[in-house]
Amino acid sequence: MQNNTKKILSDSLVTILAKKPVDKITIKDIVGECDLTRQTFYNYFSDIYELVEWTASEVADRVLSNVSDYENWQRGFYNVMIEIKNNQDLVMNTYQSIYRDLLEKYIYRVIYSYIIVVVERQAVGMSVDQKHKDFIAHFYSLAFISLIFEWVKDGMKDDPKDIVDQTGVLVQGDFKKALNKYAK
Repeated sequence: MQNNTKKILSDSLVTILAKKPVDKITIKDIVGECDLTRQTFYNYFSDIYELVEWTASEVADRVLSNVSDYENWQRGFYNVMIEIKNNQDLVMNTYQSIYRDLLEKYIYRVIYSYIIVVVERQAVGMSVDQKHKDFIAHFYSLAFISLIFEWVKDGMKDDPKDIVDQTGVLVQGDFKKALNKYAK
């Protein structure tokens, strides 16, 4: 029942985000959209930001499941971009709000947690300090986020497949090459 109620609140948020920026949305708007009470909202979330984060986390888990290895990292990157494009109004209403920094930090955490798994799998059998693996994941996370937010800022005009393919050319073999440089 708990996840069902969270999902109902999340769906309400998404519906409203398609129409207005997140910093203009109130808890009253959210509970009014789904016919729940304010107390029900507070039973599950402390504020709208927590609901936004939970919603984004659920989407990330769905689009990145089963693609956290080196052979599939491009599929995961593409899935993220398609999800953003499919929810363009929602993303733009968050991107153009006071919550933009929080959105960027959240997307960083999502992408980092995805890339560190790829790096860890590439490092199997190698003796590489964790700080080096963390740095590799950090570097690529920042690069991917920059590409995503530049694309969002430009109105999502470019084809996500083209961006992912171009990135793939640059990244091909680089995780392993970097890990080999850091290996003891």
